[in-house]
Amino acid sequence: MADSPDTPFAPYDEQLRAITDLPERWKAYVDRAKYLERELESFRKRQRQEIATGLKAQGKTWKEVGEIMGGVTYQRAHQFGRSE
Repeated sequence: MADSPDTPFAPYDEQLRAITDLPERWKAYVDRAKYLERELESFRKRQRQEIATGLKAQGKTWKEVGEIMGGVTYQRAHQFGRSE
C-alpha cells in the first residue's frame, strides 16, 4: 500500500513541533523547506535526465521523447537529456 503524501514529512513535523518558541520554529521550518526543495529539484533533474536518455537509447527521436514526457518540445526533451 502506498504511503500517504504526508508520511515522508512526519519526522520533520515532529522535529518542528518540538520547538516551542514559534519564531525559532519558523526559522527551522524555512531552513528545512529550502533544503527539501533543493533535494527535490535534484531528484527531478536526475529522473528527467535518466528517463530522457533512456528513451533516446531505446531509439526514440527527441520529438518522441518530448511527447512521452508530457508533450514538451523536442528542444526541451533534449535539454532534459543534458540535465538542464
